[in-house]
Amino acid sequence: MKFHKHNLPMLPKPTLSILIVHDQRAGHLNPSLGVCDQIAESFETKINQIRTPDLKKWCVSLLKKLSWYPVLFDCFARIIYKNTIIQPHYDLIICSGMPNLLYAIYLSRTYHVPIYYAGDTRKVNDALIQCTITALPQNIQAQQVVLATPPVKKEFTQLQTNPLDLKSALLVLGGPTTEHPFQTTDYEIIISKFLKLCSDHHLTAYITNSRRTPDLALTWNTLKNNANVQLQLIHDPQSKKFSELIQLSSYIFVTEDSTSMLAEAIQSGRFISSIYTPNSVFEPLNKKYLDERLMSRQALNETFSLPKQRNLAKLNLSQPLIAAIQHHLDVHP
Repeated sequence: MKFHKHNLPMLPKPTLSILIVHDQRAGHLNPSLGVCDQIAESFETKINQIRTPDLKKWCVSLLKKLSWYPVLFDCFARIIYKNTIIQPHYDLIICSGMPNLLYAIYLSRTYHVPIYYAGDTRKVNDALIQCTITALPQNIQAQQVVLATPPVKKEFTQLQTNPLDLKSALLVLGGPTTEHPFQTTDYEIIISKFLKLCSDHHLTAYITNSRRTPDLALTWNTLKNNANVQLQLIHDPQSKKFSELIQLSSYIFVTEDSTSMLAEAIQSGRFISSIYTPNSVFEPLNKKYLDERLMSRQALNETFSLPKQRNLAKLNLSQPLIAAIQHHLDVHP
């Protein structure tokens, strides 16, 4: 047994057995792992993972509709999930992403395990979900944990205490979406303006991309010979991890389509600026970030400037999550 400095024994942490339901997509798995990371300071977590079966889109759509008729949902889910068997001793199911939520609901109803879902319930019957974890409140009856950002892994939040040298900047490129219709030429403009900003302020420049970034082979080949920039591209096995790049950087620019990477950057405690096009949709989550001084916002068609605001006091993820789980344990001992 461990002891405090005053020789008083520390009580052991309560143990939680957790099942993560995921489809191997990083954007779905990482928020679930983030929730587990954030509660680990108060709970001893034993984590297992189960992969969500691949379903056709019409199956997902039908399950969402049937969630409002639970008996029919149960019948159809048993058929398509083929009576999945899990060891029925889990305290929590944690998941993110719609296909994973539907599978989690089936497992929850079969084995009577509560669901903690990181995401918007959309058109699913929230009466089948015990708790949602989001950065924006939803109009639902289920218990809600509303955080500063979507949950991220501890490798990002633990960077908040790092001193910043203000001598380096990172550019994070995502990919075009309906809300953020970046063109290939837009990325070339972003890179050019970012490098000029770094040159003007004598900053070390890092650039990374994502799997959704368009082919910029000519640009990358040109920049390989540029001593003032370090390319850390995702297809290069020698590239540093995203959390390592953030640790090296004081200023971070992220294209606004990259919701998860933007949350990870904000939670690191750096100075953050999102980048948007004139045709971008100003989404509620980004408006919240701006209103709460968690980031700045940079227009593609304007001269780039260094972000100057951050709000470390708003970045606590662990305490609201721990309180919600503890409340559930108190109500359902």
